[in-house]
Amino acid sequence: MPPAKPLHILLLRHGQTDANATGVLQGHLPVPLNELGRRQADLLARRVARHRPRVTALVSSDLARAAQTAEPVAAACGLAPVYDAAWRERGFGQLEGTHVGEREIWRAAHGEADPPGAETLADFRARVQGALLSVARQLAGHEAVAVVTHGGPVGIVLRLLADGTLPSAGAAPAAEGVRPGNCSVLELIVEHGAWRVACVNDVAHLDDLATETDSG
Repeated sequence: MPPAKPLHILLLRHGQTDANATGVLQGHLPVPLNELGRRQADLLARRVARHRPRVTALVSSDLARAAQTAEPVAAACGLAPVYDAAWRERGFGQLEGTHVGEREIWRAAHGEADPPGAETLADFRARVQGALLSVARQLAGHEAVAVVTHGGPVGIVLRLLADGTLPSAGAAPAAEGVRPGNCSVLELIVEHGAWRVACVNDVAHLDDLATETDSG
């Protein structure tokens, strides 16, 4: 039997929302994409459709902004997305719908605090780790898969690589200071149980539509 081919996992952050643009912490709120976010999603879809090896499976968070980002990706690749709540943004409890300008709210948005009623950082980390390992295990027969998610889960994956929880093939990227942009790409390559990073926070496909990083 020939050896299994590496699995490419593209983690895609959703497009911009009005909450992103105004600094509102979204968490699990059903916030839709704004017009710019929809344009970003179309450009992301073209990027994913050109990827080689070809993307043959698509998973998405079930929150509106991720699902709406997944729609053009699905159309461009001829795929039916599978919606999985495990890829949701962190739930922020009482802080959802508030502005991230205040220091404590900013700390919560970037995984430095557990606000009242929020999903704990430990639970969030375990959820994202389980979701990633599930994709690697269940979709191992594919050569490339895409996952539409949120800034928080992408940040958790970078931390899992940086602290060695996910065994890395080569130097792991720094987790601190990386704030995934809207419709950015983090590409991971999994081979023989080791994880390699092909790109981080890649927004080259967005041209002049790339937006500053923000919450959720």
